[in-house]
Amino acid sequence: MSEENTLEPTIPRSCNMSKATLPIRITHVIDGHVHPSFCKTQSGDLLAVYNIEGGGGKELLLCRSTDGGFDWTAPEPIAAICNCSIYPGSLTVLTDGRILLNWACYRDTQGTLWRDPQFSLSDDEGRTWSTPHSYPIANRSNHTCIRHALIEWSANEWLCPFYDRTVLYNTATDTLTPFSDGRNHGMVPIVRTTEGTLISGAPQTEAPVPVGQPGNMVDGLRSTDDGNTWNALGVFPHFGVAGYDLTLLTNDWVVLTYIVYGVGVDGEFRYEMVISRDDGRTWDFEYPIEIYNPGRRIGGRGWPRT
Repeated sequence: MSEENTLEPTIPRSCNMSKATLPIRITHVIDGHVHPSFCKTQSGDLLAVYNIEGGGGKELLLCRSTDGGFDWTAPEPIAAICNCSIYPGSLTVLTDGRILLNWACYRDTQGTLWRDPQFSLSDDEGRTWSTPHSYPIANRSNHTCIRHALIEWSANEWLCPFYDRTVLYNTATDTLTPFSDGRNHGMVPIVRTTEGTLISGAPQTEAPVPVGQPGNMVDGLRSTDDGNTWNALGVFPHFGVAGYDLTLLTNDWVVLTYIVYGVGVDGEFRYEMVISRDDGRTWDFEYPIEIYNPGRRIGGRGWPRT
């Protein structure tokens, strides 16, 4: 069973609570599709990967913390990525300790815009990376991109929630197949709990891409049969333009991180999280935890990561 995107719900013993609850700036960015991704390596390092400026970044930058996130290294470019106008993606820790990095390259072939989703692997906790490999996309689209950690579905399969398709990638045969019931969840987080339950951040039954008439609103989905059937949760907040994050904790809790939007405006005003203690059946929205509130509209698109 994979423990991707899994974090220990503790604070280092050497830290006091006042310091631990203060916001810590990891690095400075400019604007656009910055979209940071985070993971915790098997040795306990924290990695952050991001664009310094979006809209087609020229390089992905990586920062590292070895003390639980209080201090971070200066950003360094991931040298393996080249000849790519970058739309950032995600980090996933595989069961064997390797780090999986996903992103997409903006392409333009004779006036046809499309995105080329790629990945690279690190077997030394993010210090070096393999040569990028493109997913075998047959029907190219300008919306084949990913923003959340993958699920290591089996020894040689990854569950990939691309924006325009939800598929299984077979690493042995380099092939893509539709996942379970074939629906498109959209560019949302999907996690698998220790009980084998799947929880999806899908706001509706079928994701319209890029825009269109939405399907039945479900505000989150839950499956107990490997995605063959899904039940609507009906509790996740407004999806907006920057979505959610779902995180598995080692005590089997599931954390939903979400954005609180302004009334009547397309603006992010604060970030909150809530916890499910019963395998995603119920969520403690009576006691949300506010994690960021600057007292003003937040610029850009948050794409919160926990």
